Amino acid sequence: MSNKLEVLQLIETYLANYQAEDAAGCAACYTQDGQILSPYGPPIIGRAAIAAAHGEWFLENEENKKMDVQFLRTERSIGFCLAVYEADVPGQDRGIEKQRGTSLITLERSNEGWKIWHTSLNPLEI
Repeated sequence: MSNKLEVLQLIETYLANYQAEDAAGCAACYTQDGQILSPYGPPIIGRAAIAAAHGEWFLENEENKKMDVQFLRTERSIGFCLAVYEADVPGQDRGIEKQRGTSLITLERSNEGWKIWHTSLNPLEI
């Protein structure tokens, strides 16, 4: 299987775990020292912290999360991709609002296969 297909499969695995609200499964898609950088909160560092953060995020009742990879490149054991994400989130007056943004993801390949090393979330104004 090509590196590109392996990375796309990793992203699909992450999304499946997210939809299943499997915080440990989401964190398993990251390296041991993985990081999430986001304007929504402080940096999240390490698999245990990533799992805990996902557990908190699941309480926010986000639904229909999607990620569309716009660009992907790998070189030997490192890679990066740019993805656009979208999800339905609870809005005002019990309505649903779309949340959109971009995610710049750096990747690392080890004996575990491709894993997410860093994620930088960047909201887009709608």
